[in-house]
Amino acid sequence: MAAFEISVNGERRFVGDDVTAITLAADWVARRRADRVSLHVGLGDAGNRLVQYLGADLGPGDEISIRVLSDAECEAADDTAPRDCSFCGSDVHQIRSLVAGPQVAICDSCLASFDAVLTRGSALPVGASIQDEGSTARCGFCQKGPPEVPGLIVRNAAALCPECLRACVDLAKSTNE
Repeated sequence: MAAFEISVNGERRFVGDDVTAITLAADWVARRRADRVSLHVGLGDAGNRLVQYLGADLGPGDEISIRVLSDAECEAADDTAPRDCSFCGSDVHQIRSLVAGPQVAICDSCLASFDAVLTRGSALPVGASIQDEGSTARCGFCQKGPPEVPGLIVRNAAALCPECLRACVDLAKSTNE
């Protein structure tokens, strides 16, 4: 199977050989009145899907590079993307789906819990908190922190902003359909 290296603006975001899809998606975000361009990689088969979220808020001038690697390059490459949920610690064998970025990954269960907090005002899961002004935490997907974003959901030292949560929920829904 062919192995791929995907970089965004010169920063390697993914290296692997179990690629089933590379998706570049653009959608209109009404609350920001702007387009959002996102890059995702789908891995695994239908029964064991993993989606890695490689970049969001891409815009004019951003560069996406996809290289097919030789066997020697693939063996030497270091895939640093997480394979377990950074928020609850569940490994890839204990969850239905995982959305992974360069530094963090979030499982379908944490996505549902965090989405319920923001959309329905549900209680935060045990060990989670919302951090806003004065926090030094940064979203593990987009690297934004307060005051750039209104707040972050933090659990197990992993952080997620509302914009990336929405993008992850949308991505998880589209891959499970």
